[in-house]
Amino acid sequence: MPVVKQLLAGVVWLLVALLIALGGAGVVAAMNHVPATDARPELTWAADRDAKAKLDEATDRLQTLTESVQSLGSFGRQALAAVVAGDVDQVNETVAAGSLQLGAIDQARASLDELLERVPDVGNGSELVVSPEIQDRYDGLVPTPDFTTGLEDDWRLFTGRALDAANLNALLARHDRETAGAAQQGTQEKYPQAILLLDASDATIRQAKAVRDRLAATTDVATLARWINRNEAYDAALRNLYEVLIDADGKVTKAVREAFADEQAARKRLPVDTRPLVVIMADVAQGGLNQAVISIEETRQSLADALEIQRQLQQDEAIGTPQ
Repeated sequence: MPVVKQLLAGVVWLLVALLIALGGAGVVAAMNHVPATDARPELTWAADRDAKAKLDEATDRLQTLTESVQSLGSFGRQALAAVVAGDVDQVNETVAAGSLQLGAIDQARASLDELLERVPDVGNGSELVVSPEIQDRYDGLVPTPDFTTGLEDDWRLFTGRALDAANLNALLARHDRETAGAAQQGTQEKYPQAILLLDASDATIRQAKAVRDRLAATTDVATLARWINRNEAYDAALRNLYEVLIDADGKVTKAVREAFADEQAARKRLPVDTRPLVVIMADVAQGGLNQAVISIEETRQSLADALEIQRQLQQDEAIGTPQ
């Protein structure tokens, strides 16, 4: 019996020791919980709720900003199409609308920035207050307003080139009409009137040269330069012919024959159709117009990607999916 009692006492003391050890381990485990982790969501619930409300509102403002940039890109594409069509009025109208859209972008960006500054309990040391999921959402939103940095410069450069390109298209077409009108007056032997029309042609050529010089910094203007040079040379040859004819007073002199030969040679060097104009407009479009529109689209895509992530995080929170 004493042996049995000793065995029973040993078992009891073993059980007591096990219970004490297990209890101590539980206390240690509880003491080792880190606040703001998935292990203790009850510690961050209140702060998470308040921060989430602001983050949801910020996500809505990010959507507004994204849509505003998308509208700017649409105006850019419309202006580019108008440039190719040579529709100066449409270019001016679209550029003005895009410039107003920049104001909407600035407002949406400032609104998002202001709200992000008011999200509570985030930032350094926030792991002690809010959950990692809330902090991740905040960290994903913070850089988005800066995505639009540089859009104003992109638009300003785009509009300058677009207006130059559209005006260039109109100038080239106007020059052709003016020179054709001068030639028509010449066939009717109205040489003084023809020379006046050539004065207008010369003025138009000077304007085209000014545009060429502005575009040269960003655009291949070789085709444009050849077009201007050949048309300028023909205008000069035609003017010389009419002046010689006036001096000859109706007589066919050596000077008249030489002037006529020069005019014919210059005429042969003129483009036979409008294909060079198509090439010129393509050169202008490639010289910064397309790139400006692409830059705006890249900004929109960056914002859209960030927005998609935020919407997915919202959805995960709504259905209780672990992050």
